[in-house]
Amino acid sequence: MESTTSVSKGVFLFPNGYTNLKRAKKNPRKTMVQSIFLKERWYEIFKRNWDSIEEQLQELHEKTYSVLLNDIICYLKSSYQESEVNNLEGIIPSATLLTGVNQPDHVNQFKSLIGLIREEVTSHVAMVNSQDASTLKHLVENTVWQLINGDNSVESEESYDEMSKPKFKKSRCTMKTLSNWYSNKYNDECSPKKKRHTKRQTLVIIIPDFESFNCNILQDFVMIISSYVSTLPIILVFGVATSVSALHKSFPYHVSSKLLIKVFNSHPSHIYMNQVLENIFLTHTAPFHLSGKALELLTDVFLFYDFSVTGIIQSIKYCMMDHYYADNMKTLCCERDKIDAEVMNLSSEDLESIRRLMSFRPFLEVQDCETKIGLFEDDNFFREILQKELHKLHEYLYSFYLSVKLLCVFIRDIPKNIMGKSLREIYAKCATDNIVKTDGFKECMQFLKFQSQVKLVESIQNALKIVNSSLQITTPVKPLRTTPMKNNLNNISLNSDTAEDFVKGIKIYLMTFLRQIEKANTDADLNGKDMEDDDDMENVDLKSGNRYKLKEKLLKATRVDKIQSEFEMVRSRFVIYLEEMFGRGLLPPHTQTFHEILFFTEVSNVKKQIIGAPRGALHVALSNPQCYLQCQCCNLSSAESVSETLPDVSLAYKLHRECGKHINLYDWLQAFAAVLCPTEEEENRAHDPMIQVRFTRAVAELQFLGFIKTSKRKTDHVMRLTW
Repeated sequence: MESTTSVSKGVFLFPNGYTNLKRAKKNPRKTMVQSIFLKERWYEIFKRNWDSIEEQLQELHEKTYSVLLNDIICYLKSSYQESEVNNLEGIIPSATLLTGVNQPDHVNQFKSLIGLIREEVTSHVAMVNSQDASTLKHLVENTVWQLINGDNSVESEESYDEMSKPKFKKSRCTMKTLSNWYSNKYNDECSPKKKRHTKRQTLVIIIPDFESFNCNILQDFVMIISSYVSTLPIILVFGVATSVSALHKSFPYHVSSKLLIKVFNSHPSHIYMNQVLENIFLTHTAPFHLSGKALELLTDVFLFYDFSVTGIIQSIKYCMMDHYYADNMKTLCCERDKIDAEVMNLSSEDLESIRRLMSFRPFLEVQDCETKIGLFEDDNFFREILQKELHKLHEYLYSFYLSVKLLCVFIRDIPKNIMGKSLREIYAKCATDNIVKTDGFKECMQFLKFQSQVKLVESIQNALKIVNSSLQITTPVKPLRTTPMKNNLNNISLNSDTAEDFVKGIKIYLMTFLRQIEKANTDADLNGKDMEDDDDMENVDLKSGNRYKLKEKLLKATRVDKIQSEFEMVRSRFVIYLEEMFGRGLLPPHTQTFHEILFFTEVSNVKKQIIGAPRGALHVALSNPQCYLQCQCCNLSSAESVSETLPDVSLAYKLHRECGKHINLYDWLQAFAAVLCPTEEEENRAHDPMIQVRFTRAVAELQFLGFIKTSKRKTDHVMRLTW
């Protein structure tokens, strides 16, 4: 008998290859990108470098927000232990976290908070966003369902199996259900005499985007919770992007009086962004470096668009992807101790692409003819030179980043902020031009010649701290092979001075000037000169015949140069040394050989992807659909022409641009129908229900996109909103 043949009617189940999604996540398949590029060497280097950067970002994130999150955890633990809360009936303990306007960063922040709450406070946590709480019913259902189901609602995918099911359906989740569930779970576990002394498991409700909620819904939700606080230990956590006044404006007095508010301030986004750049990306140990123009572009997007640190990190990742993509030459953009091995793995084609770099030409021009021939014909000899130059480039990075930090220390508090106050601003200027030759640098050096003794000593002490810390993290250079591949290797003009020697020299000079400035006398020795001038003035008679001599003496006294004090002379010598030191250490990256390997300079390639232009893209898509659809039916002879083969929304958009501020819907429909059915009569085509339906849908889509809106002045008209 066949498997589908039976004497009785029934349902026959056949396996169709369905697998449990939760179990499938344990052994995830490789993505399309990984399957294509996994064997490529440049992708391996990119993946390894970015994984290292992400680990550093995670450590910095935990370090930055650890104090704030620990304070919130301590408040949640002690909320129902304080006598003040226990004595007040219907009062809800609530923590207000001022997160700032950087909305994309809040996701990671609240994820970290939820993880700490689950570990240290309670497993019953509910986070409800505004899009999941369009009505009070939805808000209560989502909140109660997450509180009851606990870990299964958000995390614990690994422990999930087919038998674990939600304890309640969302349609049955009400506050009464939550109260009954809580009393059955916790209050029945202990005797009535011990209930007062038993530590109750708190219920935490997190509202991350407070300003996006409907005020009336939140007011009713708070009042409902207030009536259950006596039996349910609920704590509210509000994420406020603006200020605490937004919370007081949204809640009237009878609602705000039910909340016991504790305010916690998060770190400003621009400060966190500076920490990310200074500690991770603007260091000589970073495997990937940004040019000055690229960093200016990313910081401008941050400051003028969204204040999102997550956004700038993803933009840097996109720049890094563009830098590595399909170019094995960029495998040399790695850790310093792995350069030699990566150079030996390069093929002849990769070496030829390195020879085409623009920075290789100045290096080649200073060599003799025999060396030039060896660099082009002998790959092994070129590998030796490439290794030497890349190590020299890393030496340059070490001294360059240290010089940028020292310059930031000395000019940070100069009036007018000529070159900026933060390290990223100064780095962008130093990486773009030769900063020593600019007017801003010369003006800063002039200001240093007027600094006080106390301020100058403080700046030198801070500079010494930076120098000492940099000397502790220096990476030793791996020695090359003693026998070169070419006999004329010694004829190559390479600089043998190491950056470590340069930094040690800076330390010695700073310590010497520090001792001299501390011991220098600030009073000028004017006594002897004043005595001579007084004697000359006394010898001059004030008679009429000697007035001419008196005038000459006075003019001569005004021309006498001011005698400098010991401190002023030492300060002048110190400023001269700084100019010489920065002149050596702050050469821009584009002056170094093979800088294209380590520095990302192709800003124009990623500018369109990083800075979106939705208005222009939308206009192009509606005016010329072929630009995106790539179909022959939408091919137009000119930008102003129309065709019946165009999409309806595109046709309606092109017709509405020919109208004024107010558009008559019937005339618009007539023009729309005339394009679609040019051969039919005017009366018949306007009354065609299919054309009316298509026109109505196109108008609704334009209204959704924000091009038109209904007009209250004329019922049969719509109003244009753009252009």
